[in-house]
Amino acid sequence: MISSCHINIKSITKHKDELQARFSKYDIISVNETNLKSERQFTLLGYNTYRNDRVGKPGGRVLLAVKQHIKCREVFNKTVGKNEAIAVEIETKTLKSRLISSVYIPPTAKLNLNLFHELYDINNNCIIMGDLNATLYNKGSQQANARGKQLQELLAEGFIDCIEDDNSTFEKNDYEVKLDWILASQPLLSFISNVETHPTIGAINGHKPLTFDIPTGAESKSLSPRI
Repeated sequence: MISSCHINIKSITKHKDELQARFSKYDIISVNETNLKSERQFTLLGYNTYRNDRVGKPGGRVLLAVKQHIKCREVFNKTVGKNEAIAVEIETKTLKSRLISSVYIPPTAKLNLNLFHELYDINNNCIIMGDLNATLYNKGSQQANARGKQLQELLAEGFIDCIEDDNSTFEKNDYEVKLDWILASQPLLSFISNVETHPTIGAINGHKPLTFDIPTGAESKSLSPRI
C-alpha cells in the first residue's frame, strides 16, 4: 500500500516545517504552487524531489516528492498550454509500472486535453492529481466553470475518470468549492481508498490537502550492504 498526499501550498518554503510535521508519513507528496525558483535548492527529509519550475515568472510550479526507498524515475516534465506538470513512474512487483503525476492549471488558463493524453500515452496505469481550478456541478461545487466543462469533456472520453467524492477542497470565508482532483485510469481508480481532506496549511491558503491510499505493490530500493 502506498499513501499519497496532494497539496496546493502557495509557497513550499514558507510552510515546509508544517508540511513535514503533518504529512511526512505519506509515501508520495504532490505540491502545486510551490513558488520555487529554478536556481533554489529544495529538499524534503527522506524524499527524492522532482520539480517543474516556471522561468522568469512568479507563482505556479509543481513538485512531486517520493520516499527514497521507492524505485521511480522522472518521465515527464513539461508545461503544455500553461498547464504545468511533472510525472514519475513507480516500479512495482508486477510487470506493469504506475505513472504518478502532479498537474497545476492556473485560473486564467484552459485545461489542455493534450496534456492528459500525453501522460496516459506514457503509461496507461496512471494517477493524476492536482489543482485544476475546475468545478463540476454536484461534485463539490454548485456549478461547472469553463475548466469544469473541459474536464467533463475529458472524462467523457472514457480513458480516465475521477474519484466519486463531492467534498469541497477549497474553503474561504463562506465560499466552498472543489478545485483539486484525483484522476486515474482503470483499474487503478477502483483501488484508491481512504480519500480524505484535511485542514489547510497556512492561515490564508484556503486549499485543503487531499490524501488517499493505493495498493501499487511498489518495489523498494535495495539497501547498501554497509547498512
